[in-house]
Amino acid sequence: MGAGGKIPHGICFLVRAFSGGGAQRDAILLANGIADTGVAATIMVLDAQGPLRSLVAPAVGIVDLGRGRKLKMALALPAILSALSKTRPAVLVASEASGNALAVIATRLLPRSRRPRLVLREVASPMQARTNDPYVQNRLAYRLAPWLYPRADLVVALTEPVRGDLVKHFRVPRQRAVALGTNAVLTQSREQVLAATTRAVEPGLLVAVGRLSQEKGFATLLEAVALVRKRRPVRLVIVGEGPDRAGLEAQIKALHLDTTVELAGFHSDPGVFLERAQLFVSSSRYEGLGNAIIEALSHGVPVVSTDAPYGPREILQDGRWGDLVPVDDAAALADAIEARLAHAADDGRNGKERAADFTVENAAATFLDILKDFGVKRLPGNVGAI
Repeated sequence: MGAGGKIPHGICFLVRAFSGGGAQRDAILLANGIADTGVAATIMVLDAQGPLRSLVAPAVGIVDLGRGRKLKMALALPAILSALSKTRPAVLVASEASGNALAVIATRLLPRSRRPRLVLREVASPMQARTNDPYVQNRLAYRLAPWLYPRADLVVALTEPVRGDLVKHFRVPRQRAVALGTNAVLTQSREQVLAATTRAVEPGLLVAVGRLSQEKGFATLLEAVALVRKRRPVRLVIVGEGPDRAGLEAQIKALHLDTTVELAGFHSDPGVFLERAQLFVSSSRYEGLGNAIIEALSHGVPVVSTDAPYGPREILQDGRWGDLVPVDDAAALADAIEARLAHAADDGRNGKERAADFTVENAAATFLDILKDFGVKRLPGNVGAI
C-alpha cells in the first residue's frame, strides 16, 4: 500500500515498527479512527513487517521508510525527510521517545514553509522511562527531551500526572502540553463494549498481559502467586514476550510454580485468555497508561493492579473499578488477589462502563478536537467530521 500522494490537510504518523509494541498499536488504531472520520491518515514506518501490519485499515496509507528492510533509527532521518517532502501532511504525529526526537529534528531541518505542525505523543511515564526504558535509544532520547520536546507544537500525554511531569521536568510550555484522558485501545463501539456477554470463567485463573521486561514487575507477581498458592488453588497465565523470559522461567522453577504458571508468549488478541480469567492482575512498576487493564475491564474481568505511575489509578478512578496496591510489594499483591478471588465472579464492579471511555472512536474524536487549529480537514465526499 502506498502513501496515496500528497496529504496537505491530513495527518502522518511516525511509527517505529509493526512488531507488536503497545505504542505502535495505539498509533495504528488512532490512525484508523481518524481515517474513519474522513481525514486523510498515513503511517510512516521504519520496519513495515510484523503482526501489527494487519491492523492497518485499508483507508490508511503506509510509507515504508526501509523499502522492505528494517531501517535502523540512527539511519532514518534522510528517509523521513524525503517522505515528508513527498507527502506534505498538515500534521506529523510521533510516538515513543526516540521517534519523538527524530520527528523534532526532521521538522526543524525542513524549510519553514514546508514544515508540518508537530505533535508528540508521550505514551510512557517519562520520569521512570528515562532511566528504565528497555530500549537504549529511548533512554537517550529522554535525556535530550528537555531540549527537543519544547520545539513541538503540541505534546500530548495520556494522563494529567504525565502532563505535569512534561511541564515540570521536560520544559514543555504549559499551554502546549495536553492530557488526552483517553487512548485508542478498544476497536468496538461504546455500545458493543457495554453489551452483556457471558464468559466461561475458569476458577482461580489469573491473567497478566505485558512485555516480559523489568517495568512490568512480573518477578513480584510470581512471588505473590507463590504466596497465594499456599492458601488456595490458583493458576497464572502471562501473555507477552520479552528479554526477561529466561529469568522468569528460572524464578518459576525456583518457586516450584512449574505447573502453576504459564508464559504464553505474544498473542495479538489477549482476549482469548481474558474471556476465561477470574481475575486480571497488573504488577507494573510504571506505566504510560495501562492498556491491558482497559482490555480486561472491557471483558468484564475484575482487576487488581499496582498503583504504578502513571495510569492504573487514573483508569481505575482511585479504586472505583478495581483494587490498587503498592508497587513491588508481593505480600500486598497476594492479599489483594486472594481477597478478590474470594468474591463471586460478578461482584458489582464490572468495569465495562469505564472501559467504554477508551474506544478508538472516542480517542480519535478527542485527538482531532485538539488539532482543530492545525489545518486538518475532512476529505471531500467522505462521511465524518472533525
